Amino acid sequence: AGRTKHRHGGMVHTHDHHHDWQMEGESKKGEEQDETHTHSEKIHTLYNEEEIGVAASRNEAVHFINVLSRKHEEAGLKSHDEDLILLFLRCDATLREADDSRTWLDDITDALILPLDDNSNTAAENAYQPANAVSFAIDYSSTDTEGNVEIHHSHVGDVLAFDDLLRPQTSTANAQQMSLSNGESYPTPIVGGGATAMRLETYNALPAKDQSLWNHYSADLELSFNLWMCADGIDVLGTSLARVVVDPLVLSTQEKTNLPGPTTARLVSAWMKGHGDDEYASATLRAVANFAAADYQSKNILENGSRPRDHAMSEHRVLPEKARDLKNILVRIAEEAQQSPTFPSGLGKKCRPFSWYVENVHPELKIYQVEENDEGSDSNKLNTSNGKTLPSKPLDDQRMAIISRASPVNIAYVDASGGHTEHPHMGATDENGNFGYVHDETALVKTPPAFVFKDDMDHTELCKTGDPNWKMLTEKVYVDLTNHEAAEKRAEHGLAKKKRAKIFCLVYTIEKFHDRVPAIRETWGKKCDGFMVASTKTDKALGTVNIPHEGPEEYNNIWQKVRSMWSYVYDNYYEKYDYFHIGGDDLYLIVENLRLYLESEEIQLASNGGHYLPDGTEESQTPLFLGRRFAEGGDRDRMFISGGSGYTMNKAALKTLVVDGFPNCFPHLKT
Repeated sequence: AGRTKHRHGGMVHTHDHHHDWQMEGESKKGEEQDETHTHSEKIHTLYNEEEIGVAASRNEAVHFINVLSRKHEEAGLKSHDEDLILLFLRCDATLREADDSRTWLDDITDALILPLDDNSNTAAENAYQPANAVSFAIDYSSTDTEGNVEIHHSHVGDVLAFDDLLRPQTSTANAQQMSLSNGESYPTPIVGGGATAMRLETYNALPAKDQSLWNHYSADLELSFNLWMCADGIDVLGTSLARVVVDPLVLSTQEKTNLPGPTTARLVSAWMKGHGDDEYASATLRAVANFAAADYQSKNILENGSRPRDHAMSEHRVLPEKARDLKNILVRIAEEAQQSPTFPSGLGKKCRPFSWYVENVHPELKIYQVEENDEGSDSNKLNTSNGKTLPSKPLDDQRMAIISRASPVNIAYVDASGGHTEHPHMGATDENGNFGYVHDETALVKTPPAFVFKDDMDHTELCKTGDPNWKMLTEKVYVDLTNHEAAEKRAEHGLAKKKRAKIFCLVYTIEKFHDRVPAIRETWGKKCDGFMVASTKTDKALGTVNIPHEGPEEYNNIWQKVRSMWSYVYDNYYEKYDYFHIGGDDLYLIVENLRLYLESEEIQLASNGGHYLPDGTEESQTPLFLGRRFAEGGDRDRMFISGGSGYTMNKAALKTLVVDGFPNCFPHLKT
């Protein structure tokens, strides 16, 4: 019932009592308005008759918040479109004091919620919100003998990670991560633990909520895996007011950092299975078992005093045996955990693999793959077998299962045009409407236009900082110029084993949106080896090409447009390029990253059947269809690749689509 200042949307006001409210700068309102603007209690404390763990406590609290949110909507105190920000604040952490003009909540809101765009074309575009989280920067307090409290500030760039035992360890964001936002934000492999904030809907959508995780660290580890592998990740706002002070005397080290063996096995079973990541699961459980065996032996020595004479001789035998026994126990626990009621199942279909997490989020993690009695094995090194090159790392089971579904395709060109008399092979028209026009796809590469702003106002508007586009480009997007430039130099000086992958880029649009084309040509389009814009009007200066198709030019007939576009590309450019990429007129393709990805061992291996790396003499390929996966209506058993954001095919896939697919798959369907 105290006097508090807060806001609803843009209205800032205060309450003297529950039914007495006042707008800033105004006198108190009448009773009628008092009755329509009331609040429930500001603080709710939930009690449990029996002790429950941290993960269960969080789930119970969030369940209550969801119920309260629905009640507030029904009472008109909250609109359905309003986002709630969820803050997990550990009991040893205190929020830092804010300045007079800004609070931690302002910074967190900016980081978690995109503002509404008045220029957005659709409600769906405005409804999208990122599913990321913010881990608060942590400062520590200490008290001297006289009771004086001193705050020890953390350094910008400090993050929390873990070792091969899943034990927490401090780390530092690398220079590349720091430079993307000048140190204002940077990713952290796991949340710091003191305080973590995210949108309520982000937490609700997380697939794993294992209520058996008892202490703070195990719950935070699962939360971090959720956010990275199933959502949009975790950032620390390094220069923000989003900071907490942690009193190290409140919670024990066990509570904050301990991860018992059975809990480790449970986490491993949930997050290192289902994507061919068994090697990570096995290596982690082995590391835990080895550590536990060594710890067990050390304690025995301490309890028994000095070691017996024969102990040194038997140590080499006893320790490995103890480690193997312990690992077998952990493997059994991991298997049994899958049968428990709150075990998070099905993560393989819902989330990214742990191998992705290691490669992209926590590359410093060292997982040792040497099996027992296999110390001298050299099987993971690059070698040859029967004159064929083996990969440094084989494809995992999930990728091999995908590859095995496709048959190799002979990549020799086959004329499928039928004389260019019918759709989808009728070809393109020139600027005068005459068929037979073949676009020079190398024109943009030969004479690339400079990137220019219209005027100073255009420069100021487009380069303003703080809006969602700027945040995405500086905080989420990374162009791997280091490896790109190194690959270019190797190719230039003849040091590379193979030439760089040649990419044909296709953009689709209509005449109405030709004003979008110059920006593409001035930025990423000229980085493709071949470039063309499929449209409804041919304009050589813009590189647009009119490719007629069966039926009307409308969104509901996009299938026929796609058939004619790809048929034109196959008929005219197939033999010149290695990969073919298509996307809409409102995307930005990072060609440097795409080329490196297509040249990666993983893609080269997949295109060659999954067992051996290609040597360039192959006459057949496994067709690859690469892009951003979506689940139809949220059904992860019905996955498709987005067309607007773009997808890429190799030669085998393009030939299969045009030669085998188009004549037989809904040739006249309007959709």
